[in-house]
Amino acid sequence: MTLPPHEHWMRRALALAEKGRFTVSPNPMVGACVVSGGKLVGSGFHEKFGGPHAEPNAFKKAGKKAKGATLYVTLEPCSTWQKTPPCAPLIKEQGIKKVVVGCLDPNPLNRGKGIRFLRQQGISVTVGVLEKEVRRQNEGFFTYVKEKRPFVTLKMAQTLDGKIATREGLSRWISSPLSRKFVHKLRSQQDAVLVGENTFYQDDPRFTVSPGAVSFKKGKPWKVAIISSRGCPAKARIFDDPRMAVLVFPERDLGKIVKQTSAQKRSLMLLPVRTKNGRIEIRELLKKLAGLGITRLLLEGGGELAWSFLEAGCVDRAYWILAPKVFGGRDAKTSIEGLGVKTPDRAFIFRPGRVTRLGDDWLFEGTFHKK
Repeated sequence: MTLPPHEHWMRRALALAEKGRFTVSPNPMVGACVVSGGKLVGSGFHEKFGGPHAEPNAFKKAGKKAKGATLYVTLEPCSTWQKTPPCAPLIKEQGIKKVVVGCLDPNPLNRGKGIRFLRQQGISVTVGVLEKEVRRQNEGFFTYVKEKRPFVTLKMAQTLDGKIATREGLSRWISSPLSRKFVHKLRSQQDAVLVGENTFYQDDPRFTVSPGAVSFKKGKPWKVAIISSRGCPAKARIFDDPRMAVLVFPERDLGKIVKQTSAQKRSLMLLPVRTKNGRIEIRELLKKLAGLGITRLLLEGGGELAWSFLEAGCVDRAYWILAPKVFGGRDAKTSIEGLGVKTPDRAFIFRPGRVTRLGDDWLFEGTFHKK
């Protein structure tokens, strides 16, 4: 089926934007196409944080052919000086006659200003083409701008009876090979993967991503683990590859952790965080991770960790893998632990947006809402 012209070129721009997924954070992914006479004469994308935006990269390829052409750009052209010059005046200088925008910039410094400038210059502007797709592509950036934290995805794999490990703490493997393949892909789309204290010490996770994944070649996702005063074992598998390892721990243990890790010559970052009632403050942790440029965070492992993020209202999307198995055991770990809600009417409601099969497993993708 032939797509309408606006949708066709915007999809091309979205595909270009995707090329910057692992190099532009915390900036948004943006792609641009310059079209003249129904033909592509120039294209570009935002390639790296602090570098030129998509529009000047596209104009560089278009050259003089940009005059009188239509510009398709996934996100509203910026209108203020930051690390680079504003793009809106450049569009005017290039002689562009029409601009088609996927979505307005959520940043208050720019939102609506670029569009207003272009229209004041007599340039025709259309906004909202494939807006839903643009927002999904940049959900990390939108959350980063609006809430000053990463977009948080919770992944959980459990048995029919809600267990994430046997009574002996064994969890390999609950899910099917197809489910595990899906999880690898999910990890590869993140800036960082986080595990809780219990999972870190019990499972000694490797945060595995296929070495062939684009993200791995770019050093992503970072490996983030919450630890206690016990510190981090020198031979922990978190250090098995050169990606950045971030150790999160209570501020009170800073001196002890620094002393323990001072001799380790690895890609290691220490992140002390305040605690409340003996637990890491989730919102402060997320704020600090955002400050490191992390805009997409995957939570993996730990019923206590999952509860902490749910309780803090900081789970944006969830993937629930349900395996047709039963472990049983009153002492076996469950997918959500913590204190739990007091009454049924206080339950967190999971609303699946998509349900699919992965081998013998079921995958539920959705969001949580509290009544």
